Amino acid sequence: MKSLMPTTSFVLLGERRTAQLNGESIRHHHRWTEFTTEEPTSKKQEEMKRNALLLFLWALALVTNVSCASKSREKTEFQDSIVVFFRPIYSSKVVSAKELIMMSNKVPVYDTLFVDRGDYNSIKNFIENKEVIRTDVKGIPEVYLKTKRGTVFLTQFNPLAVDIDGSPLAISMDMAYRINTCSKMYNYYTKEEISWDTLFREYSLPEDYHYHYDKYYHEFKNNDHKLDSIFIMKKRGVKLWLIARE
Repeated sequence: MKSLMPTTSFVLLGERRTAQLNGESIRHHHRWTEFTTEEPTSKKQEEMKRNALLLFLWALALVTNVSCASKSREKTEFQDSIVVFFRPIYSSKVVSAKELIMMSNKVPVYDTLFVDRGDYNSIKNFIENKEVIRTDVKGIPEVYLKTKRGTVFLTQFNPLAVDIDGSPLAISMDMAYRINTCSKMYNYYTKEEISWDTLFREYSLPEDYHYHYDKYYHEFKNNDHKLDSIFIMKKRGVKLWLIARE
């Protein structure tokens, strides 16, 4: 006569390595494991699990593609830019062009400005197609301009420019003004400082002018330590990023 009791089997499990848990492997040592033979999971349950897994993988792939597309668009939009670096302080010590580059490399981009495409192309063309000239008046590097294919150094608020070797470059008063208005560098200097040089004697100061550090001087006027920090911040320099507006 056949027994109606379920069939019981005994399996001796040897020492084996299982999945990793928090970097540590779990070992099961010799033990007797008893199990009862049962009917396997139904085909319907297996199919539901498989469909759920496929749905999850599809959603994950969709999210990944959207993320990659967004990064790709961002890279395309910002891959062409002009770096503008300057130190809004006046000092008797002249800094070389190479020193200015090293200073620029040490500070992050402070602000990004979107400028008219025509102005952007004009400034970019000036930097990448610079013309060395002979002149008795030689500028000093106070503003560092950089594109992928060129670098130029300006004397702030003057129509004077030099290359990395200190050779004078051709620059018009209009170009010096355009660079200033597109980058809004004038906002990092007081009106008195701006008036010391020739550019804004020829052109009027833009109506949107506001001294960037004025709010800090008012806020920290009774705190000498924080006032000193403003000077240190100015001495380290300001890096701006010009992007063509589409």
